[in-house]
Order: sequence, then C-alpha cells, then structure tokens
Amino acid sequence: MTSRLLLVEPSATMRYVLENYAQSLGFAVVAIGDYKQAEEALHQQFRSYGGDFAGVLLGWSIVPDEGADALIATLESQDFVDLPVVVMSTDMRAETRAWVAGREHTAVLAWKEYQSIDGLLQRLLQSPVDSNDTFTSKFDNADINVLIVDDSVSIRFALRDLFELQGYKVSVASGHDEALAIAQQNSFDIAVLDFYLQDGTGDVLCRKLIADPKTGHLTCAMLTGTYADHIIKRSLRAGAVECMFKNESSELLLARIDALSRFVRQRKKLASEQRRLDELVDALAGATMVIDANDVISYASQQASSMLGFDSQSSLLGLNAAQIVDLAAVKRASDGKFRNQWRDATQGLVNVVYRQLVLEDSLDIVLNFKLMPGGAVASTPAAVSSPATDIVNSLKLPQSSMAFVSMLKTYLDNLNPNSESVSLLVMDTYAATANGEMQPSNNIDGLPEMIEAALKNVYKRENHVAKLGDHRYGFLLRHSTEPQAYLLTRKIMQVYNALNTGADGISLSSTGCLLGVSANKDKSAAQVLRLSAQGLEVVNQRGKNQALLLDLRRMLPVYASTQKS
Repeated sequence: MTSRLLLVEPSATMRYVLENYAQSLGFAVVAIGDYKQAEEALHQQFRSYGGDFAGVLLGWSIVPDEGADALIATLESQDFVDLPVVVMSTDMRAETRAWVAGREHTAVLAWKEYQSIDGLLQRLLQSPVDSNDTFTSKFDNADINVLIVDDSVSIRFALRDLFELQGYKVSVASGHDEALAIAQQNSFDIAVLDFYLQDGTGDVLCRKLIADPKTGHLTCAMLTGTYADHIIKRSLRAGAVECMFKNESSELLLARIDALSRFVRQRKKLASEQRRLDELVDALAGATMVIDANDVISYASQQASSMLGFDSQSSLLGLNAAQIVDLAAVKRASDGKFRNQWRDATQGLVNVVYRQLVLEDSLDIVLNFKLMPGGAVASTPAAVSSPATDIVNSLKLPQSSMAFVSMLKTYLDNLNPNSESVSLLVMDTYAATANGEMQPSNNIDGLPEMIEAALKNVYKRENHVAKLGDHRYGFLLRHSTEPQAYLLTRKIMQVYNALNTGADGISLSSTGCLLGVSANKDKSAAQVLRLSAQGLEVVNQRGKNQALLLDLRRMLPVYASTQKS
C-alpha cells in the first residue's frame, strides 16, 4: 500500500511544489492549506481503511495562528506523538528548532532545500517506532512513567522537558478530567498534580486516582506555588506522599522525584518477590487450599484454582468450602491421606486424592490435592471427546467454535520462534437504538446472523474466525510484527462499527481484547481463552470502541481521541 503523507502549507505555491515532488517520490499526498482543516484530517484518518497517514509535512507558521497552535498541540498529544513529522521552515528560527529537538521522530528542513526531503522521509518512516522508548538518555530512569497535570502550558512542558532529560517517560495533562482519562488508559508510576486547576483542585484529583482500582497504585505528589499549611495538609490527607513547590530549584525538584522513584522501584521489587514467593509455594505445595474456622476457603494456590477450573485464585477465595469439598468428610477426619469426590467450577464432580493437615493452635484445615486419572465423573456414559471438545464444553462455547478452538490449540502446540506470530482477538459487539439505549447486538432480530457473516468475510482464513458467545467473536490473526496485529485489531473493529444494519436508527460499537498466542505458549488453549475473556471484561467496564492490548496492558482506541494535550 502506498504511504500517505499529510502536507500542511498555507502558501499555494509552496504547497504545489512540495506536493508534486513528494508524489514523484512515490507518496500519496493529501495537501491542505488550512491548519485547522489539517488537524481535523488527522483525527479523521482512522475512519476509513487505508486512510492512515505515514507522516506529516508541516509548513511552520511564522506568524501567530490559533489553528497552527492547535495542530502543534495535537502532534504532541498521546495519539500522535509517534507520527513522523518533517517541519518545512523559511527562517529556521530558534523556536522552530526547539520544537523539533523536543519531539521524537521529527526533523526540520529549509524550504530552499526541499529536494533533500527524500532522505529525511526514508529515515523517519523506516525507523522503528516504540512507544515504550520515548527518550534516550544517560540516566537510567526509563522504568518510571510520570504524569504531569498542570493548567499552565509553560509549566507542564517545562517540567516534561526537565524530567525527560533525566530519562523519565513523561505524559502531560492540562486538567482534572483529562488527567483521569489519560491515567485510565496508561500505566503511570508517579503523578505530579498542580493543586489549583481550572476544573478542580489537586487533592480531589489525588483522591479519585487513588480510589480507582485501575490507578490506585499511583504515587502522587502535589505541586503548588505556595507554602500555605492548609494546602499541604489537604494534599497529604488526600493521599499525596510529597509536596513540591514551583519556585524550588530544578536540582531540588529532581531530587524529590528521584526519591519517589526509589520508593516506586522498591514497591515493585517487593511485589515481584511476593509473586515469586507465591510461585514457589505453588511449585512446592502444588494444589493447596486452606479452610478456616468459618468453613470459608481462605487460601488457594494457583494450581488449585486451575485444577478445579477457576479463572483465578481470587475466584476461589471467600467461597463456602462445602461448594467444593465434601466438608462433612473433611471435618470427620484427622490428618491423613484420603480419596473423595469434589465439585469443580462448573459444579461437575471430580475424583481427587488429598492430604489433610490440621494446623496446631488453629482451626484451619490445609488440603493438598490432585485429580485422579479420569478425574471428571460423568453422570452418563462418557462419549469419546477431543481436547477441543473438552475446552468448548468446559468454557460453554458454541459447538460451532470447535474448529476455531482446535486451530488455536494447534498454534499453541506448533509455533516456534522462527515462524510468523499469531494473536487472539476476542471482540464483543453492541448496538445502540434510536433512543441511545446500548445493548448487546444479539438482542436485535436478524442482526447476529448479519454480523457473523460480515465478520467472517473480513478475515477469510479458514477456521480463524468464530462466534464465541451470543455477541462475542474470536479471530486468530497471523502477522509478522506486533504493530500489524494492532492495526488488524483496529481495522476489524472499525469494519464492524461501519456495517450497514439495514435498520433505521441502529448504530454499532465494539470492544476487544488482543492477546499474543505466540507469547503465551506456556498456557493451554482454555487458559488463553479465559485470559482473553477476563481482559474483555476490563474493557467493557471502561466503555465502548476500545481494545485492551493484554500483553502490553494498554488500551487501543478504535478511533483517535479528539482531546488535545
């Protein structure tokens, strides 16, 4: 596909010259003379297949222009910060060079040297874009992701430049609402919050960030221009661990951020050690459950939850033990080894052999168990089944998905590091009626059949598309690079949203979860499908037209955000 460039230049003569030259180099060019229209074109590019811009040729405005300022702000925003830009300048003033130097994937070229643009474009468009490596520095702080919230443009970008020079990854927000939205979509370690914002105060924002399970891990620091006691007290009571002052020296400000970074790293290290300890317990003790004095399951290892068909350890915790084990038999017995029948996550019977231990000075009972061969007990004579059949039945998937599940299992069993990559996209589909009511697409007569046929027509590899539920679909995407998988995800969801339902007043939307099959070869097909379903639940709580890139733990908007940084 021919690479598309967005050319923005008010001068018709210059625009004509550069458009023709870029086309002679093999590029498709969209030439626009108005900065405001160019900004709108950036936001609209994802609306149609193949409409993405590979780069921007930007004629730098030498006079104050609100449209140009808005376009510059958009190019600095989260959605477009990785888009390559060549700035065409007539005077190479310091302001122009400073902006180019401060933005990744950006170069500047004098208009009189426009025929040198070929080399610049080749370098910018061919260099790998990695959103995880936004700044190269001698400082080893790339593991810390910082969010700066300040309604002053000069302050937030000055802080951004200061922190980036120290190697930190930095994003900025101008206010309360924008900060909440950005924090929901990204994983930050530290948030630096201005106390007085135009749409609220920093202590209120701090409370909301800490109270939200998705952002509650954030370490918050308050930034204020005054040493007033009541502001410091409000900040600390809201959960901020540090108060910083705008008139402090850069060295002192950086020392405070460095101290917070050490705290964050130590917390991450402790969490990692806790996970390793849990894994060690799993490895040594195997499938283990603890039943407390109230007959509640107070602990369950990962193996225990997996063996009994639960999605996670937390799914078992808090359950009444009688739902799983033969509690009467457990209470009758003392320490020893026993055989019995328990119930799994679907309340089906399984044969187990277990060791029972009553802890000294405690009423807790420890059960270490394993399934016996042929552990599932069928109520009727068991039919001969394949692994795919077992997965479909245990996950309660439609029988029509059998070939799809079998294909997923084949990829998990046979992919090697030198082969192409495969990712699993699971997608929920929704429809909105004329009155704005949002509901699953299967609630509207005739719509499910039309959707299934249309989606199978989008990706035509045999057995790579299947219906996984009433309004849920699965895609096995083959690709050579990760960005291709993200692009396929976005395009498939856009195609669904643009379907013509044939019904008046019906609009479509979707959510998705993308998981790398190649990167999860240590998991079974059932575990991969369960993990994707859990990720999809997270997306559905956040809103429509987004996909969770589960391996990256990042949200991918189906359409670019119209918010400006």
